[in-house]
Amino acid sequence: MDSGLEIQRGETHGKTVVLRVRGRLDARTAPRLLEQAMPFAGMGRNLVLTLSDVTFMGSSGIGVLLAVSQAFQDLRGSVRLVAPSAAVVSVVRLLNLEPFLKIDATEDAALAAIAGP
Repeated sequence: MDSGLEIQRGETHGKTVVLRVRGRLDARTAPRLLEQAMPFAGMGRNLVLTLSDVTFMGSSGIGVLLAVSQAFQDLRGSVRLVAPSAAVVSVVRLLNLEPFLKIDATEDAALAAIAGP
């Protein structure tokens, strides 16, 4: 395990998997998130990433979030980011990525958005 990043798998809700990310998401740790998230795209699943405990977000971290989101979308899946920390929000806003990343305040809200009306 990378000492700067912890990824905990939460509950699975139907076809949606929850991953909770804690620590630094940077060039050293971002490949680990990619490695853990991408297999679910190929399984036809959706992904909820809880980012409230991310303490640092580097350009590699935001690159992984965009790559994962695009990969799931290409395979007709969905990725929702939940309660991003101030470190994540500042990068998302700085780069004007709100239109490309779906963000929810809570895991329940993300799950409801994926489930649809």
